Amino acid sequence: MKPKPHQIVGKHARDAALLALKEGFALKNVRVWFQKIGTVKYISHLDLTRCMARALKLSRLPVWYTEGFNPRIYMSFAMPLSLGVSGERECMDVRFMEDADLTEAASRLRTYLPEDLSILEMTEPLMTFESIAFAEYEFRIEAEEPSQLAETIDRLLSSDSVLVKKHSKKGDREVDIKPSFSNMKKSITEEALVLQVPLPCTLEGSVNPNLLLEALKSHCGLDLYAQIIRKRLLTKDFSDIR
Repeated sequence: MKPKPHQIVGKHARDAALLALKEGFALKNVRVWFQKIGTVKYISHLDLTRCMARALKLSRLPVWYTEGFNPRIYMSFAMPLSLGVSGERECMDVRFMEDADLTEAASRLRTYLPEDLSILEMTEPLMTFESIAFAEYEFRIEAEEPSQLAETIDRLLSSDSVLVKKHSKKGDREVDIKPSFSNMKKSITEEALVLQVPLPCTLEGSVNPNLLLEALKSHCGLDLYAQIIRKRLLTKDFSDIR
């Protein structure tokens, strides 16, 4: 798609914005859906932001830049992933200064990103990020006796409380994770125990999925590794964010 004369590209973003406003074009909100898997799950949220910004610039899509002395591409991410946790359907919002075919735009952006940080699609957002209440996680824990591990977890969660230390910038504090893991579903394969659970995930605060592993270590003496995947973001009635 050949850029139009007033299309936003690089440092000309501000001029394009003024021209677009004169022409009566309103900013168009666009939701970018992507996955963060493989080795990319180990990059920080800051590095993810830089990577996306670079790809958006290279794609020459008509994205809107913030105003001020240091204009930047407007990007708003839903919920940052914990380091080492994969995300199968993550999202961020950008704004377009021009109408664009979202299928073609997604294809163009996909070209400038690694395979493990793949663009799934672009859509018009139907909900705000404030609508997010839960995130569905999947744990895959390899074990010699998955059924015994499942029984251990059941005994742990049958306790009156499951206290673990939560680390934050304000210091360490003990939290009870039992209520958060009350809706957990389990399935057993020959080599692994698979857990699925919706955890609280809001702008005010979220439950780190790694707290379950810390509880198994501190309460049961089990030092386990799990492949953790965030499957999707959910509303308070457990429907998909759109």
